[in-house]
Amino acid sequence: MSMDTQPISPVNPLVLKAFSRAHGREVHVLTQHPDLLWQQMYNRLQWEGEEVKKSHITELEQRSVPGDRPWFRLDTPYRESKALMRTLEGHTSSVLACAFSPDGRLIVSAGMDKTVRVWEVATGQLLHTLEGHSEGVNRCKFSPDGQLIASVSKDKTLRIWDSFTGQLLQTLEGHNDSVNGCAFSPDGTLIASVGGFFNKGDNAIRIWDSATGQLLNTLEGHTGEVYTCEFSPDGSVLISVSWDATLRVWDLINNQVRKITQPQNSFSESCTFSPDGRLIASASGNKTLQIWDSFTGQLIRTFEGHNDSVSSCAFSPDGRLIVSGSWDQTLRIWDIASGHLVHILEGHTERVLACAFSPDGRFIISASRDDTLKLWDASSYGIICNGKNGSVNALGILKAHTRAVIASIFSPDGRLILSASWDDTLRLWEAATGKLVRTLEGHGEGLLACAFSPCGRFIIASNGSREDENDNNLWIWDVISGRLLRTLRGHTDHVNACAFSPDGRYAVSASSDETLRIWDLSTGLAIRTLRGHTSSVNSCTFSPDGYYIASAGGPLYNEYQNGEGDYSIRIWTATGQLQHTMVGHTRHVVACVFSPDGHWILSASWDKTLRLWDAMTGQFLCTFDGHRGYVNACAFSPDGRSILSVSSDKMLCIHAIDTGKLVTRLPLSGQIMSLGLKPGSAQMVCGDESGMLHQLSLIGIKYGPVVVTSIESDQEIILVCPACQHHIKISKDQFDNELTCPTNSCSLRLKINPFVIHKE
Repeated sequence: MSMDTQPISPVNPLVLKAFSRAHGREVHVLTQHPDLLWQQMYNRLQWEGEEVKKSHITELEQRSVPGDRPWFRLDTPYRESKALMRTLEGHTSSVLACAFSPDGRLIVSAGMDKTVRVWEVATGQLLHTLEGHSEGVNRCKFSPDGQLIASVSKDKTLRIWDSFTGQLLQTLEGHNDSVNGCAFSPDGTLIASVGGFFNKGDNAIRIWDSATGQLLNTLEGHTGEVYTCEFSPDGSVLISVSWDATLRVWDLINNQVRKITQPQNSFSESCTFSPDGRLIASASGNKTLQIWDSFTGQLIRTFEGHNDSVSSCAFSPDGRLIVSGSWDQTLRIWDIASGHLVHILEGHTERVLACAFSPDGRFIISASRDDTLKLWDASSYGIICNGKNGSVNALGILKAHTRAVIASIFSPDGRLILSASWDDTLRLWEAATGKLVRTLEGHGEGLLACAFSPCGRFIIASNGSREDENDNNLWIWDVISGRLLRTLRGHTDHVNACAFSPDGRYAVSASSDETLRIWDLSTGLAIRTLRGHTSSVNSCTFSPDGYYIASAGGPLYNEYQNGEGDYSIRIWTATGQLQHTMVGHTRHVVACVFSPDGHWILSASWDKTLRLWDAMTGQFLCTFDGHRGYVNACAFSPDGRSILSVSSDKMLCIHAIDTGKLVTRLPLSGQIMSLGLKPGSAQMVCGDESGMLHQLSLIGIKYGPVVVTSIESDQEIILVCPACQHHIKISKDQFDNELTCPTNSCSLRLKINPFVIHKE
């Protein structure tokens, strides 16, 4: 049979659905980076089951050959619900509000970037960006006929826009402070707006004529900032919630008001009527969602389950369900009649600030502090996943911490991963399985950095507290027992970074008190204080031979403007003498690392660049400027020929040092805070703002010889293979040469540094 007469093999519908689902979730990435199609699709499809895996196994084999274009493979799954359909990216700061148009075809959103944006539901395409507000936009709403959009802002104004053209029609002024919420009446003739700011100033509700912009009425009574308001379905009643912990029901016909007192130690940021007007839902700061009888004010039901403040809520069009969004980064869908939790929607990497059902009930839209909107399938298929929450179930590290992971590193033997978080915990994980081994707690608040000792037996961690100057310490832990061994005291402000010396006898720390300290770990005493930085010292590290220390600084809290401040990298001898001061960054420098051979220093800064310096002379060599956001961490590859970096732009990038070119990149779902490389391997771990750890591998690239340093002990010189941990005896005449690990299962090519670490 000739090729043109052969029947086309049918494609498994399950495979087609998996491809369609993966493509929808990656559209926001692929429209900007179409060259990442294979990488992004594979990283989703690899978790979709055996049938899907078989469909691209041939392509995977071809893409994994060294010399082909490199790409990143995620070794841990995305932490998101199967109901996630699409991510909408475009806002450049927190998205504070979102709403569907009455016909369900459009979405409007508003954010801290001072813009209002209009999106098409079917494609996720951005149709209009409405600009005019001079400060962040707090809320946005469509009019009942869909022709108008109302937006309110911290700039004290309410603006009316044409939803089809994006033209500004009116600017309503009258509030004396931030305008926090707005609502159209059901017939579209009225607009209500509410305001106030931190219990000061204007806490009134204003009623406007939507056609003329005339102020018709001012409702006063709240004693604190008013967050939002909503008309009843028949337009006769208006509800509002405030920082004064009350929900007020305003009778617009009889000019009466009824106050509903919320639970103790609670306040609401959101309230809404059920479609029939019989119920009121309020989202509470005490982690709950309350349902009230709109006529009697009686509390009917309290939904509990969120782990942080509930910021928003919305009824489904049929009134059977309610969705709540929370600072715990999730949305939860509840059955109103039974009070049962139906589903948890996971995927945002920061606080969820707003949510809404589409008019037909098929979709949910959510807005988040992670600068994105997410569209969810709210049909029975998307919501009910065999009674489970729909998250991917696979081996690997999923939710590691409850707050941002600010440090993530491999142990020297590559078997463990250590993570440090703003949730004030250190956690140890098995790298192979993702199993949590141990949680280390008790070192005080404000955990900022951590490191393994060269032998892998000990951990050093640092913290800092503005409230308690006695809590700016370093802590030494035993890895095996989890026991706290020693507390190092002396710094008078945050201890931002810490590192062991290559021989493990000393540690160096960097602090916001503008100093570095060198500690003798046998005594726990600071043997030397290095002074020279004129603002916060944010990073520190020893050179591979232990003779030098590099430090990086700059004000962390924007005390300085117009580029002023000490944004320098400094090189010191281990005895405390300042050798070089390198200047060039224009924002604070958050990281500095020596290359494996000690020849170079790489620095990362919030000016969105990385810079390479000659470690011996302090000379500036080149700039790597591929990131669009703050660079949070950086590292050299094991062979010293490439640099890796992570950023607030949600990108992991790798650049070649010899050409300065971007080799490849991986977009992740959240702002990436930390980066650690597995010794002698193309594997790495990243920590993000949501508390997630991501393990991944660089595919299609072959490192050159891995740079290693030998250890001299008991008159023997030993080289430890970073991949298999085999101990290799060498002689001094092998320094600065290459060899192959003799272990048959390893055969890693090694480049021996021209110096040795002396261990007593």
